[in-house]
Parts: sequence; C-alpha cells; structure tokens
Amino acid sequence: MDPQSPVSSGSAGSAGDAGISESSGSAADGGAATSTSTSAAGPQDGAVAAPPVGEGTGSSSAPPSSFGSAASELSRKRDRLLGLVIVAASFAVCLALSFWAKEKSEPETSEPPGPPTVAGIVGYPKEVDAVETLKAARGLTRRKALRGIVLEGVSSAGTLDLSEATARARFVFQSEPGEGPQPPREPGTLPKRVTCGKQNVVLRTGGMVAEPDQADHPCPPGGVEALPEPQCSARALWKLARRRHIPSESAARIEYYRAKAGPAWRFEVPGTVHRFMMYGDCKRELSGPEAQGSVP
Repeated sequence: MDPQSPVSSGSAGSAGDAGISESSGSAADGGAATSTSTSAAGPQDGAVAAPPVGEGTGSSSAPPSSFGSAASELSRKRDRLLGLVIVAASFAVCLALSFWAKEKSEPETSEPPGPPTVAGIVGYPKEVDAVETLKAARGLTRRKALRGIVLEGVSSAGTLDLSEATARARFVFQSEPGEGPQPPREPGTLPKRVTCGKQNVVLRTGGMVAEPDQADHPCPPGGVEALPEPQCSARALWKLARRRHIPSESAARIEYYRAKAGPAWRFEVPGTVHRFMMYGDCKRELSGPEAQGSVP
C-alpha cells in the first residue's frame, strides 16, 4: 500500500465534508429566501394581521369635551340653588308656624262697644217690635247664647216708643265656659279660673248699643243653658193680659227667661198686682215652683 494513501483519503474526506456543508448552507439560504418572498407577498389564508401600533388597543382615550364639563357645572349650580330654596322655604314655614302658635295661645279678648245704631230695629222709633229686633241685637255681640230679654214700657200694642225715656229693652247674651272673649292673660298660660263672659245689648232712645263686655263673669252653678228663639210675642202676651182684665193703658214689663219648666214669659204691670207667667209658646200658664227663674 502506498504510504501517501491515508493522507489523500483524509484530504478527500475533508473536501467531501466541505462540499456537503456548503450544499446544506445553500439550501438553507434558499429556504430563507423563499420564506421572505412569501411574507412579502402578503398574509396567508387564516393568518391574522397585527393591528397598527396605537390603534384598537384601548391604551389611549380622547380628552373630555368642554360641553360635558359645562353641563356638569350647571348641574352642580342647580343643586346648590335647589338646596338654598329648600332651606329658605323650611325657615319660612317654621316662622309661620311660630307666629300661628303664638296667636293661638293668646286668648280672644273683648272689643270696645261700637256707637249706637238704628240698623235692624223693627218699627224704629215709635213702634218698635223688640222681639223681632233680636236678630239685629245678636249682630252686636260675640256672645252666642241668648240668656234672656227684658222689655220695659211695653204698650198694649206690644211695641216700644223709644221717644219715651221709660221705654227700653235689654238682650242678655253669654258664652259657654271658656268660649268667646276671655280676660287678658300672658300668652301660653292657662286662665286662673273658668269664666262665662256676658254682654248686654240695650235698645233705648238713640238706637241700639252693646254695653261693655264682661269677660270675667262667673259661670252659673247649673251651666249656661241658652234659650231658644222666642215662640211668642209681646202682642200675644198683651192679648192674654186683656183677657185677665188688665187695663190697656198700662205700660207692661215683659221678661223672656228660663224657668224650671223651661223657656217662659213673665208679664207684669209695675206697681200693681197684675202678673202672670206663661210657657215659652204662650199656650200654658205656669205657676208655683215651675215658674221660678229670672234673667241673669
């Protein structure tokens, strides 16, 4: 064997290896070129293209508009104004309630009587029907309960001649306990005692007038029992008097009052023995205990 053969063989092997290596590298380069060519041509079917930088990622947002800021500021101003209105309204309501409570806690007080009047006087001045004038008398007082009527100088016609000094009428009104004008007292305090105020309305020469109110008048033992509207008249009572032979030229005194039997009339001629009592409707004569009573 030639001693140079191993060397030659080794050289040949090296050359072969180098050829294989170059061939592989060339093939790899060819594949890379092919891949690059394919990418440049466009995405293949089923591939998802990457979005451009800064788009669709949600990492950035547009700045708030000036319109939104103005609307928010307007809403805050409206809320503040509404709050101030509510506070002011609440204060006004509380103030009104305070004045109302103070007024309610103050007692109703009497008023000074007005001047004499002829309004509502039936038959004024010489043929006055005092019983029919009761409605006008009620209008001059705030006391509601009728407690009695006293007529003086009543002619046989059942009327009053107010040109005569002896002719007059008195209407008595009173209030239930604690009602009507009360005696003055400090607001928010209770009365020292229960009263039943009384007031007279007088019919006389010059007209009809209310006397000063008696706000501190005590209550009667049996309470205030109002009389009903009269069911009889002075003329009817004089008719009964003539049947008893009472002289027609006399001037009578007539009372409408509450007797033990109920509403009653008392007819009398002052200075004489002529006297009788009738029930409120003038249909039944009263006598004895059932006729007892008087005008307050």
